[in-house]
Amino acid sequence: MKLLNWLAAAMFGLLVAAGSALAQAPEEIVRGIYEGGGARSSIDRLRAPGARNRYFQPALVRLFDTNDREECIDFGLHINGQDFDEAEIARSLRLEARQEGERAVVDARFRSFGKPNHFRFEFLRSGESWKIADIASLAPDERWRLSATPCRGVRAVAAAENGAAGPGQLRRPGRYCFSSRSSQLKIDVASSGSAQISLDHLGQNGHTCEVEGIGRPLGSGWQLELEGVKGPCRLTLVVSPAGRLTTRDPGGSCRATYCGMRAELADVAIDLRRGKRPCRN
Repeated sequence: MKLLNWLAAAMFGLLVAAGSALAQAPEEIVRGIYEGGGARSSIDRLRAPGARNRYFQPALVRLFDTNDREECIDFGLHINGQDFDEAEIARSLRLEARQEGERAVVDARFRSFGKPNHFRFEFLRSGESWKIADIASLAPDERWRLSATPCRGVRAVAAAENGAAGPGQLRRPGRYCFSSRSSQLKIDVASSGSAQISLDHLGQNGHTCEVEGIGRPLGSGWQLELEGVKGPCRLTLVVSPAGRLTTRDPGGSCRATYCGMRAELADVAIDLRRGKRPCRN
């Protein structure tokens, strides 16, 4: 009888804990996203196929489902840019939450490498829980709204401004070189549209990624088919309308072969407007 009572109490505790997790307040959800300073995987766990219905409203779930097929979300959802300083984000993070009936808003403000970030998470109540209805970046030089992302197949994109190489220009045969705080990229485009691509990326704790291979044209970028330790892997380079090149490494399959322990190939971003450099070799 004592054992049955203990089991009943344990089950009750688990149910209460599960209910508490589902009933998290909006501020708790956003704080969890930035916990640890903003590691990229934090929000990725929420938007993963098996979890997104629990954390996002149906319109964003449909957007993520489409993105799984088309890869049209080419920017970070909670930090602007690929590079970030976890310690600085943790020190400077400030959350401001407000609620009006069935709606709630959480503003997240922080600095990374001295650059101010301002994100707004909009929530709607769904039963006993809160779900994210939209995410917006309100930083002066990085303004966008997730729900406005055009996710309708491959987009025709104009060349990036300021003379930088946009998608159309990158299709022309020639050599193009770019760099960011942590990445070096060289693209040699052939007349066929395919490209010899070399990418060096510096990740966490000095760990690096080094990739070189032939990319076939795909949408507004290229896709490399590489040999990995667990079989072939695919690394995709996508160019956005804003002139930003971002990498996609589904499941981290290329990372296991081409990166050190703390470095990643997913979501490496280079601003083509600011990052164009002379090719020296």
